[in-house]
Amino acid sequence: MYVWGEGLSLRIGRCGWALALTALLAACTPSLDRTTLQHDGVVERMAVSAPAVARSGAPFCGDTRLAAGVKGGSGAGAEFTPTVGYHVGPGDNLKFNIFGEPGLTDLTARVDDVGYVQLPIVELVRVGGKTTREIQAELKDAYSAHFINPWITVELIGAESAPLYFLGEFREPGVRYMKGATNVLEAVALAGGLGPDAYLPGARLLRDNRICTVDLNALLRNGAFEQNVWMKPRDVLFAPLKEDMSVYALGAVASPQAVAFGAEGRTLLQVLSIAGGPIPGASHPAEIRIIRATSTTTGELILVDASAMLAGRGLDFPLEPGDVVFVPRSALGSWNVAIGEILPSLQLLGGVLTPITLIESLAIK
Repeated sequence: MYVWGEGLSLRIGRCGWALALTALLAACTPSLDRTTLQHDGVVERMAVSAPAVARSGAPFCGDTRLAAGVKGGSGAGAEFTPTVGYHVGPGDNLKFNIFGEPGLTDLTARVDDVGYVQLPIVELVRVGGKTTREIQAELKDAYSAHFINPWITVELIGAESAPLYFLGEFREPGVRYMKGATNVLEAVALAGGLGPDAYLPGARLLRDNRICTVDLNALLRNGAFEQNVWMKPRDVLFAPLKEDMSVYALGAVASPQAVAFGAEGRTLLQVLSIAGGPIPGASHPAEIRIIRATSTTTGELILVDASAMLAGRGLDFPLEPGDVVFVPRSALGSWNVAIGEILPSLQLLGGVLTPITLIESLAIK
């Protein structure tokens, strides 16, 4: 016999749990009152933010603070501060003119993988990392050994050495190329802006295989311009659909997994049912922990008494995309204990939409 709260007893295993949840969900009202849920006695919630970001007000990548991408502003202390002018790199296309010399006008060349181009007479020329003005000055010196006071121009006709990648709900997803210092807002504009169905709280900036703590939702909706950081070549901007995101059922459930959020959304009892329910005799559903990330650095810690819900003393709890639902094996003394148990499982599931950045920052070191 496994007893759930007052007045509810189930004989059982995983199938019993799923049947009980199915029956209860069928009786619930589809439209849930979030205001009521905050005060119905079965839910407690607390707003949280990543400590380092909360103190500085600035986004980070790893341990490095990122400077806001203000034109003409200082980038002191930033991981990446763009230099003045465009610096040529592999893949760029250049046009050269040595005026007045037969066969040396309208020459085009693509910069090779190590930053060189091949030109008549002077042959192999290193142009990688230089501006067109610097290249022009060096070519003038090189050709002066062959011509009297040569007049030379260098023009960038195809900038492809600094790609940015746009994935998900952009109007024009794909690869775009920086042609100079570019901040997040300018980068979004390169991709035609976000589509109408983009889920901004789940949007991410990825750099060097890390999720940066840039809050794209706060930047684009609330004008938090400290989040408008400089982009770096090969950065990835990702904006998902809400229904493409997942919620995560972890801990003492029969089948820990990521559950698709879907077009209709999910509730706590639905997700527990899909995960096979809490393990009979080896779980503590009266203290289910939910970690909700509203951005990479802010969110909520939520404590839910699912036993009371099943006993009819509370409504089912609506989840948000990216929520992490953790069913403990016994009563937990602190959130830090829960976080310590959640992280290993969540890291195995992986994915850019998981709120690992926020959760890692909340754990007491």
